[in-house]
Amino acid sequence: MSLQVNNITRVVFAIFFLWMLELPGIVQAENKLNTKTVVVISTGKVQKENTAKAREEAIANGLVSAVDMVALELLPLESSIAHFQKLNEVLHGQTGQFIQDFKVLSEFPSQHTYRVMVEATVTINRLKELLSNAGIVLDRRDLPSILFLISEQNIDDTLPQYWWGKNSTLTKSFSVTALAETMIAKGFPVIDSNIVPQKTPVENVYDKPNLNNREAVDLGLHLQAEIVIVGEAVANKMPNVMGESIRTFKGTVNARAIRTDTGTEIATITKTSVKTNTDEFIGNRDALFGAGTLAGQELASQIVAAWQKEGKPPNMIEIKVEGAGNLSNLVKFRRIVKNIPGVKDLQMKEMTSNEATMMVGFQGSAKELANALMLETIESIGINIYEVSQNHLRIALIPG
Repeated sequence: MSLQVNNITRVVFAIFFLWMLELPGIVQAENKLNTKTVVVISTGKVQKENTAKAREEAIANGLVSAVDMVALELLPLESSIAHFQKLNEVLHGQTGQFIQDFKVLSEFPSQHTYRVMVEATVTINRLKELLSNAGIVLDRRDLPSILFLISEQNIDDTLPQYWWGKNSTLTKSFSVTALAETMIAKGFPVIDSNIVPQKTPVENVYDKPNLNNREAVDLGLHLQAEIVIVGEAVANKMPNVMGESIRTFKGTVNARAIRTDTGTEIATITKTSVKTNTDEFIGNRDALFGAGTLAGQELASQIVAAWQKEGKPPNMIEIKVEGAGNLSNLVKFRRIVKNIPGVKDLQMKEMTSNEATMMVGFQGSAKELANALMLETIESIGINIYEVSQNHLRIALIPG
């Protein structure tokens, strides 16, 4: 019995010792993940033979270019194009917030210009934070699925129309069509209400145009939505006229966005659009569509900022590792797992003579984690991922 306890004690101390040895490497890897080092060439203009000022200008221009380069690498191309004005507003005049350090690698003065080659280290976390706060999409894969629960009342409707509940009226919603098109264009997955009514609950509590937050969340969870957008859209004829035929129409959308996992309200808007037309139907449609487009743009921005700030809770994935008897190999494997982007936490759960069980908090599925592991090279070790399920991996370490 004493011998067994001593053996266990030696194993524990060995794991602790090896874990302490890997800490500097982990810190270094985390710093590497949080920064990006780039090399740029930039120019300053020599005026009145003032080469010192031209050199300063060239360096400053280089740092701006370095931040711009890293920002563009973080963003999908379509997001950079769609948010170009906002991107410039975020970055302009704030270069110093993103530069950790820099050095001039080489320089070349001439009569009219001063050119420098600058190596700059850009802080990615701060850059991501400001981009997210501005509602700029960093990764379409991180956007939540949306379900619209917005009733609509046209100028000829005596009551609001809506698609949910057993007495629902499945008419085309101009405002929701515009909302959906706008948010799809910004990368959000949208649940199509036209193909889900048969799956929705039919309790009497849902038979009303204006759902409260709890009712909306229940419906959203039933349809696997991560965000529900709840509210109402109304069209009205305005008193303004021009001549005998041109009339004015106003569309208004009031909506709020709610997370279904927490019930937290993360965005709220009221948007109005006024249109003129000789045709009442077209005027009504255009006013609602215009309000829906404006609402979609504002909601998308607010949701992106809130969602990326709060983040989706990581999935807890259990990894069973065979071949853990070689502690050195196990430590190398743990280090690789910790440094995979999206891994938020790693804890040892259980360990036997040749098998270790660890819990990994990961922003993604077990299959995505397995795919990421397959791309890693581990010194003197191979891995065999022979079982992948929803939140579970089985891996064998193969000595190289």
